[in-house]
Order: sequence, then C-alpha cells, then structure tokens
Amino acid sequence: MDWIVVAPALTGALILLIIPGFLILWPLHLGAIPTVALAGVLGVLSVGVAGVLAGALATPWATWQLLIPWTVGALVTWLAARPLLRHRGVEPPLNPLLLAAWAAAGLMAALAAFWEVPSADRVSQTYDNVFHMSATAAILDGRSPSSFTLRTLIETDRSAGFYPAGWHTSVATVVQATGAEPAIAVNALWIAVVVGVWIPGIVWLAQVLIPDHPPRMVAAVAIPLSVAFAAMPYALLSWGTLYPTFLATALLPAALAVPIVAARRVRSTKGASRRAALVLGAVGMVAAVCAIVFAQPRVLASWAVVLIPAAGASFWMLCRDGWRRGGSQRRRVVWLATVASFGLVVGASLAFFYAVRVLGLFARPLEDRLGGPQAVATQSVWAGLWQVLSQSWPTGVGGAVVFAAVPVAVAVVIGIIAAVRSRGTRWVVVSYAVMAVLYAAAAGSDGVLSKLATAIWYKDRYRLSSVVAMLAVVLATRGVLTAVRRVQRRRDVTDRSTARATVATSWLLAASSVLILAATGITASVATAFRLPASEAGTAVVSAEQIGFFTGLAAAVPAGQRVLGDPWDGSAWTQLFGDREPVFPHVNGQWDADRLLLAQRLQDIDTDPTICDALRRLDVEFVVYSSHELSGGDPAGNLFPGPHLAVDAGLFTEVASAGETSLYRIDQCRVG
Repeated sequence: MDWIVVAPALTGALILLIIPGFLILWPLHLGAIPTVALAGVLGVLSVGVAGVLAGALATPWATWQLLIPWTVGALVTWLAARPLLRHRGVEPPLNPLLLAAWAAAGLMAALAAFWEVPSADRVSQTYDNVFHMSATAAILDGRSPSSFTLRTLIETDRSAGFYPAGWHTSVATVVQATGAEPAIAVNALWIAVVVGVWIPGIVWLAQVLIPDHPPRMVAAVAIPLSVAFAAMPYALLSWGTLYPTFLATALLPAALAVPIVAARRVRSTKGASRRAALVLGAVGMVAAVCAIVFAQPRVLASWAVVLIPAAGASFWMLCRDGWRRGGSQRRRVVWLATVASFGLVVGASLAFFYAVRVLGLFARPLEDRLGGPQAVATQSVWAGLWQVLSQSWPTGVGGAVVFAAVPVAVAVVIGIIAAVRSRGTRWVVVSYAVMAVLYAAAAGSDGVLSKLATAIWYKDRYRLSSVVAMLAVVLATRGVLTAVRRVQRRRDVTDRSTARATVATSWLLAASSVLILAATGITASVATAFRLPASEAGTAVVSAEQIGFFTGLAAAVPAGQRVLGDPWDGSAWTQLFGDREPVFPHVNGQWDADRLLLAQRLQDIDTDPTICDALRRLDVEFVVYSSHELSGGDPAGNLFPGPHLAVDAGLFTEVASAGETSLYRIDQCRVG
C-alpha cells in the first residue's frame, strides 16, 4: 500500500489539531505562531474533555461530541477573553516563506522517520503499542473514551482507573472522520502532531526565550532545527512505541511558553492590562497543563523541572529589587518569602506523603524498584553526558546510537555560551544541564539515587532525552543566530544578507543532522519497529498472514463474543483487525478472577466446572492460538499458560487456521 493513502487521514488529523483551536483563539490577536501553537493545545484538550463527557454520559465516541468543548471555548474567548484585549492591534499574518519552511520541515521529519516503512498501513509492533492499538480499537467499538476509565481495559477488576486517552481518542476521531484504517490514522496523526503541535510549539518557545532577536528570524531558524534532533520527535516512535508521551512532549514547548509570557506581561504592565495578563495567563496555563494530563501526565514532571530554575530566577530578582527599594517593598519581600517557604514545605510534605502512602516508597527496598527493560543501565554516566554533548542519541532498537551530529552540537554549545551571557535566559542553561544529568543517570546508573531522581519518568532515558532535545532546539537556534551575526558583522554586510545567511545556515545544519541520524540509526530503527513478517511473526506481535486471518474472525465468531488467547501471541489485536474483543487486550494487566482463571487453568475445563462458568460470564466460546511470542515472551514468566496447555492437549475443536494461527471452538460448555 502506497503512502499516498495517508493524505486524507493526515488532512483530517491536521484539521482536528489546529483549525478549531485556531478559530477559537483568533479574536485574541496573539500572533500567528502563538495562535497555532496554542491551537494544538486546545485541540488535544478538546478531545480529552469531550472523551470525559462521553464517558460520563455512557455514550460511544462520535466526532460530533467535539462540538461541545469547541463551542464552550469559542464562547469563553468571544464573551470573556476578547474584551480584555480590545485595545490590541491586529497581528501580521504568517509569512508565506515561513509556511513553506514549516511544510518542508514536516516533510523532512516524515521522510526521516518512515523512509524504510513500505506502506502507511504498517503498525508499530512493540510492547507499549499492544495496549495503544487495543485501546483505540476498543474506543472505536463503543468503549468509553474517558481518561478516567480507560485503564479498566487492562484492570478489569475495577470500575474506574485513570489512563490518558488523548492519543487514542484522537486516532479514533481521525478514523471516524476520514474512514482510514486505524494503523493509517496512527501514522497520519504522528506526522500531524509533528507538523501541527511540535514545530509551532518549539518555534514559539524559541521566540519567547530569544527575545533579543526579531521573532520572524527566530522562527525561520528554529523551524528546520525543530526536526534535527534524534531524541525528539523520532526516538519515541521507535522506542516503546510511546505515542502518549510523544504527544505530551510535543505539547510541552507551548505549555512552557505560556507562563513565561504571562509572567513577563504581568511585570511589564500595570492596571487593567496587568489584570488581563494575569487572568489570561492563568487560564492558558491551566489549559496547557490539562492538555498534557490528557496526553500523558508524567510529562508534567518535565514541565516543572524545566520551569523551576525560571521561577527561582524570577523570584530572586523580584526579592532583590524589592529589598533594595526598602520601606513597604522590603516588608512585602519578607511576606512573600515567608509564604513561598511555607508553600515549599507543604508541597514537599504532600509529595512525600504521596510517595509513601500511594506509591509505597518504603514497601520494599529501593534497589529492587524500576528494574524493567526501560530502566536497566546499559552504559556509563559519562557516555550519557557525551551523547548529550555530541547529540549522538540512542534509537531504542538493538543498542543503535546515531553518529554525532557535530554541526548541530556546536550550535548548541554556542547557544549555551550566548545564553549564559544573557541575564534573562541563564536559567535555560540550568534546566538543560539538569535534564542532561537526569538522562545520563537514567541511562548509566542503577543506583538508588538515580532511581529516586528519575522514578517519575520510569527511569526511562528516552522520555528524558526528548526533553533535553526540546531545550537543545532553543539553544541551537540561539547559537546559529549568534554565530552568523558575529561572522557577518566582521564582513560588514547588509542585514538582509545576514538574514539569508542565518536561515541558510540553519537549514544546512538541520539537513546534515537529519541525514546523519537517518543514515545511522533512526530510519532503520523505526523500520524495525514497524516490521511486518509475511507468515511467521517470530518476535513481532503479528504477521501479515495473522492479520489476514483475524479479518475473517467475524465470519466464525458471533457478534458479542469475546476471543480468548495469550496476548503475547497476537490475540490482543483481534478487535483491532477482526472486530472481536479479546479477553486480554494487553500483555500486562490487573485481571479479574474470571480472566485469571482462564489464563492459568483453562486446561482443567473437563474437571473444573467453574471454568465454564467464567467462560459464560465473559461470553467466550472461541480460542485463538499461535506458537510465536512477542519479544520472545514475557520476561516475568508465562502468565497465560491455560490457552496453550488446553490447545496442546487437543481439548477444543479447530474451526479455521492459517499458517501458525488457529481458531478453536470450546464445546465443553455448550448446553444441549
């Protein structure tokens, strides 16, 4: 299947992410790039809110339900927010050349990621994606799209459980709106998030953090550099695959820009303008935080860590200036410092209470925690720091690390030097250093301190490296602007010539970096994750033959029936490809008593009547069986022996088969 078929789904995904939010925000005259960046935030937020409403009303997901948050957002903007900014002028539209550069950067990212993936209907055959695709299929089949109930898909002993549904419901929306297959919709949405959320968000953040250069010039430099780093957006596509984390990280730049811009407006204005900035900033920050919650709330830890140095620097300058003024200002500083200290103590106490009582911090030795594949150190801490310095990032597949992108790495170093020399942006370097150290610790140390420091990120180096790359884009942008301006000044050329040289340099750096990462690991790693064996799945989730077999399940399995199987052999995707719900939609979960009984003791069906009772309660009469196992099987041990032992014992009647996959009918529990 050719990639041209992705066009309708890509168009639908871009419309979903950008257009409604853009129309809602347009009356505020925020400027083209900030409006597009925040439109992506509102797009994800709308999907999350509409999903919660659909879940509360117990109605299946439908695209029209998005009209509710869109309408409310428009009313809030026109009736409440717009009057606060009635005296603002109309911002200039987005330059056509920037639009062309924006589209070219998106195309470059798509080619770097998917060049070796032969068709748009391929699906990432990775551990995490077993759940993500199952959740999307369940929403399309009528399951609640609410983030407050999605976890019950794999925690079937509960009636509620939070898991962010922003990604899955967005994919379902693209499928419903365009008629695309779920796999095509997923790939289209990934590209759309890069183009419609990540690029405008990081460009806006760069403009905010580089205020001493013209915003349009900053945008022209940041656009190509936004897709020049392997750690974001590419590594999260080959590792995991971590779609929700990718979506939340794409939202992160805009979520960082909002409070920074608001704080500046509050400090630089007075009276009604200051109140307007305070109100709009608070609303914008809440919207951005909620959007990240609906995408992947753990990314809020990155948001907080990056902002803490900025908040500390602002607080220090505020207190210093107030203390120097003396009088009432000095008393206000003392009061403010007291309140802040009290808030820090309360916050730390609540965090400690949550870690002890909810997460069970001391329930077992710390050294025994976070020992999964994503958390095990595979290199030294110094190797991690070198990867940050040289921009040579791991891809997540087979230990591959892309070659050092030296030109971009040099630009980042120059940007760090320039930021240190600029009083207002030194905190960016501090945030970059903190995230770099956390990444190196996660990748290179299994010590208790490393586990504690990186626990909120699951000690996953790829979640951390994506944030390092985000800040690297900003620093590289500053580095290019600084270096070219210095060189051109010495040559005594016109400003127009300097601008052209700056933009050309950014594209040269970005193109060289993308070629390096594409040729030395990223493209091949994505292709490995999206591999599709023809007939024997091996260590993949499914093969092409098994997908074809699943598409015929509806002819053999009555509607309303679930299909039993070991999720490690592909049966978790019977709903995705065959429209029949699996008993186990993921390889890992917290299952109810009936499901546990079938997973562990199905082979005792002839002697244990409770097994038939469980099958009837779950509406199960068929078993899917395959001899392969994802990634070689569960490293924690075989938790689903029942289906295999029962089939191997010849207890059921074979109905259909194709290659290594078979469908069996359970006759023991039939009446009459």
